[in-house]
Amino acid sequence: MMLKKIDRYLLTRFFQALMVVIVAIGMTIIIINMVEELRDFIDHEVPLVTIIEYYFYFGGWVVKSFFPVFMLLATLFSVSILARKNEILAMKASGLSLYRIAAPFLIISLLLSIGHFYYSEYLFPSANARRLEIKKYTIERKSRRGLTKVNNVYRQINPGYFYTIATFNIPRAEGQDIKIYKTNGSRLSQIITAPTVTYENHTWIAKSGVVRSFDETGDARYTEFERMELTDITVTPEDFAQRLGKPEDMGLRELLRYIDLMKRTGGPYIRELVDAKLKYSYPLTTFIVVLISIPYAANPRRGGIAVSFAVGALIALVYFVLFRIMQSAGHNEKVPEYVAVWGINTVFFLIGLVSLIKARK
Repeated sequence: MMLKKIDRYLLTRFFQALMVVIVAIGMTIIIINMVEELRDFIDHEVPLVTIIEYYFYFGGWVVKSFFPVFMLLATLFSVSILARKNEILAMKASGLSLYRIAAPFLIISLLLSIGHFYYSEYLFPSANARRLEIKKYTIERKSRRGLTKVNNVYRQINPGYFYTIATFNIPRAEGQDIKIYKTNGSRLSQIITAPTVTYENHTWIAKSGVVRSFDETGDARYTEFERMELTDITVTPEDFAQRLGKPEDMGLRELLRYIDLMKRTGGPYIRELVDAKLKYSYPLTTFIVVLISIPYAANPRRGGIAVSFAVGALIALVYFVLFRIMQSAGHNEKVPEYVAVWGINTVFFLIGLVSLIKARK
């Protein structure tokens, strides 16, 4: 019973600190954003109700984006205050090790990591879509035309076989300036060009075009056509309407659907594949920063709580910077995919584990 009371006491202090951190820092971020958007609110006469709705969803974005930071600060605050008041020392004197004291923080951080993943990938995306819609079309007053028209479409049918469309109107299922390229090894074997392409009865039709075929000597043969069915193109106009946006603004299922579409149509998807796998690893950041910060907060060295807080915050800052650097390296295929996704988590988990083991018990 005594240990259960200690667990409840530690977690109560932790959640009090977490709520203070979320409200204080969250409100600061919201106020800064309000100042940045103030001119658009006034110039575009955005209704107050819409502004309130926007910041309701924006608050959800703040929690989703900064939750590991909130957890870090809450752990540093709560544990440092306990150490400053010698409560950690009293717990150790009563027979509790630092491992036992850290256990409720680590368990709750792991559970919150799971909750953060669920919220980010299944609850947040639909609300965030509404936030982005309000920002783009009500606050910034941008045209909705971009939803119906795409430019510079590029898709691969098979290796060495791809096409481009300069402009495509999705509702009308009509595009301008299609070019289809076929290669044989490193040699261009055929180009089909047409000023117009349409999607009719589930079939792509090129109109008033020219076929240029090249033999091994480079000589060309020209054939004109009025109408040609492009049966090798299997995508639909709605596939061109799949807007990627930022991967962090998309749910896991939506991002995986996009990746599958790109695989089927030959579009680029390496960046999105890395980001999809990071959606599994990033929530564990919450657990890892707590693991790293507890030894420093629980054992304030000479200089007191401020030094412990600064060291813990510095480690966390380095963690997040390196996390983004590895993400960028994965995007550009500079490092293997598994290193980009799990490398930093593994290194800092080991650092936190060693720090906890070596900390004064």
